[in-house]
Amino acid sequence: MAYSISYQDRGTFVHRLDPRVKLLWWLSINVTLTTWNDPTFLLLLLISVFAYARLAGVPIRENIRHLLPVLPFVAFVVVANVAFWRPPDPGQAHLIGNIVGENFPVLPKIPFYWETLVFSAGTLIRLLILVLSALVLIKTVSPSELALAIVKTGVPPEIGMALSMTIAYIPVVIGQLTAVMEAQQARAWKTNVSNPIARFRAYVPIAVPTFFRSFHAAEAMASAMMSRGFGYDVDNRTELKPLRFRPVDWAVAAGFVTFLVAGFLVGFFGIAKYTFTTSLLGLG
Repeated sequence: MAYSISYQDRGTFVHRLDPRVKLLWWLSINVTLTTWNDPTFLLLLLISVFAYARLAGVPIRENIRHLLPVLPFVAFVVVANVAFWRPPDPGQAHLIGNIVGENFPVLPKIPFYWETLVFSAGTLIRLLILVLSALVLIKTVSPSELALAIVKTGVPPEIGMALSMTIAYIPVVIGQLTAVMEAQQARAWKTNVSNPIARFRAYVPIAVPTFFRSFHAAEAMASAMMSRGFGYDVDNRTELKPLRFRPVDWAVAAGFVTFLVAGFLVGFFGIAKYTFTTSLLGLG
């Protein structure tokens, strides 16, 4: 079953919230994310994102399916953490073993600590939260609502429209890429070759049509915006459906602000540092 990452109005409680509240949720998650690196705290944060998505009517299986394409990049970052990140005080750290021994002819010795494992697990969960929160935001806020919400925060309309169009264009590009790949596969397109140069050349029939189709779609979008007078009389423009906070929006927004402040303070004072999990494991 194919799952779309574009906006779908599922009629849930989350979809009925003011788009500024949903932007505040995304902001609270990602600001908190920058101050935490403990996998236990980050796992709870990831669960909260899944719960929010489920409240928005997005199945857990659908979210997991969307995370699969980013796993190679996440794996690369985790491997880099394991290879290069070291505890601040290696003398007090708990050594598991050496990834590369002292007698290896080319590479230097690479020790592997329990602290490195815990920190790398936190990095993995952090990247998953970053991607998943963006996907949930795309699915719960329409591009027009997003542009209007950004403009209401004081950002110039051109910037708000550019950001919303960028997000809205992601599923369009994916759809075009899928259509081109299916068309080329019907013509016996193959990429399973061992030569890296030949493999690179095999993707040219995919990249070139996708680029030109995207270019034509962007040109048509720009023409449509100009024909509708975008940018004319910015100071006096009105909205068909003006945004107004309801009591429920104020209540949910207050909860997100409280979480934002509390999460930032927990990270700022080092409570959500990776040493929390190491102490739970008896390594403190």
